[in-house]
Amino acid sequence: MAAPIRVILIEDHAVVRDGLNVLVGLEPDIEVVGLAGTGLDGVALAERAMPRVAVTDVGLPDIDGAEVTRRIRSRVPETRVLALTAHEEERYILALLDAGASGYLLKNVAGDELVTAIRTLAAGNPWIQAEVAHRLIAASMPDTQPSKAGPELLAEPLTARESQVLSLLAGAASNREIAAALGIGVRTVETHLGNIYGKIEVGSRTQAMLWAVREGHTPS
Repeated sequence: MAAPIRVILIEDHAVVRDGLNVLVGLEPDIEVVGLAGTGLDGVALAERAMPRVAVTDVGLPDIDGAEVTRRIRSRVPETRVLALTAHEEERYILALLDAGASGYLLKNVAGDELVTAIRTLAAGNPWIQAEVAHRLIAASMPDTQPSKAGPELLAEPLTARESQVLSLLAGAASNREIAAALGIGVRTVETHLGNIYGKIEVGSRTQAMLWAVREGHTPS
């Protein structure tokens, strides 16, 4: 029998934190190994407990969820971070994803989706609530016209391989998944992504994913 997924919960409201603990703890394949009420306590807990998934709020009383994510990903890189928050503004979503979060859920989500998201992150894949993904895509498309930096106007066009990588990225594939799909190494994927960022003039994975979706680089 596989070992349960180790999870920590970082939430400053005790009622919410306790409710999440009960909800998640009922799952036979998930084990809640710690609770924290502040961002700093959450980072310290992650270092001690070494969870597979850390579920964190964004609006914490000391450091925000993006900084929590950044510190956990730096100090415990094997831990995936899932943001669970009431904040639905684009700036919060992008800040968390750019900091290294693998998932983003709003607190209006059903309990079964939260559990599914935890399992998905534990398996090494991202999970972004559909409502959040639609909001990001809409924000990246202020009108119905193609962007001025569309594929046909790039100063240096994407290679065939870069286009393949970008299409898989648009489908929220991880670097490992992209490597497996294309039969190349993870480091090669990272090199391609770096080249892509430069060509389409973006600074992050999230921005590249949104650009790809907007410009029609979707998985076939």
